[in-house]
Amino acid sequence: MNDLVKTHVPPNSSRRGFVPDSCSAWTKAPRRVGRDWYGPAMVCGLLLLTTALAGCSGSSSKPQNLNTFVNSILHHFKGKSPVAQTRRMFDTSDADERMAGMAWLARQKYGHDKPYMRAYKLLTTDPNPLVRGQAMIALGTSHQPSVAPTLLLGLHDQSKFVRMSAAMGLTYVNNPIAIGPLLQHLRHDPYMQVRIYCAQALKYYKTRRVIRALIATLDDRNVALVQFAWSDLTRQTGQKLPQHSGPWRVWFKRHEGSLPHAG
Repeated sequence: MNDLVKTHVPPNSSRRGFVPDSCSAWTKAPRRVGRDWYGPAMVCGLLLLTTALAGCSGSSSKPQNLNTFVNSILHHFKGKSPVAQTRRMFDTSDADERMAGMAWLARQKYGHDKPYMRAYKLLTTDPNPLVRGQAMIALGTSHQPSVAPTLLLGLHDQSKFVRMSAAMGLTYVNNPIAIGPLLQHLRHDPYMQVRIYCAQALKYYKTRRVIRALIATLDDRNVALVQFAWSDLTRQTGQKLPQHSGPWRVWFKRHEGSLPHAG
């Protein structure tokens, strides 16, 4: 599986930011692209986060410059995480640093507390697609069903890396609202790695249309996609039929009435 992910990593990649998953993809974000709008965009984002987190401290003061913005945010992380890692997550000049700080925090036992989750959600709107993707995974690894709507937005992102990361995030999250979008991208996404993670994410949903879609996927030419679809089917049905659709279609026709219709 590692090989599958790494073959789709952008060619100019480094090992500073990474996907915190057993199927890790080391990535490097382009630096200093569009700096005329990039800095102000992040400043606005920091202001939004400061406003969102203001309730944690009850402070109503508004910072007057970027340093004050960052320091105000750091106040809410004090005692929970090394300050340096939080500063990296909000480094407006280096997307690599934002990715690395976020990935480090998301792996800590406190990394999915509310203030951090708010920060990750904010960074899903980052101008850099690799940072957005890292934020999707940081949210997904919380295992919280409430993050599904944000991950579904990522599943429709123009960037294939963001879509892949959102689909990967959904492999950790059980929320039935994801069924429709996952099936859509399983069938039609142009990027195979997105389809593979969508197949993995469907493991939670034992419904007629999910099982029917997974059976159809067994006819795909991609071996990895077929393997994950078959793995889901065996888990959901308890059957160990071959990895081609014929026997599964016969089984489905016999047992369709006993399968849940919801979802």
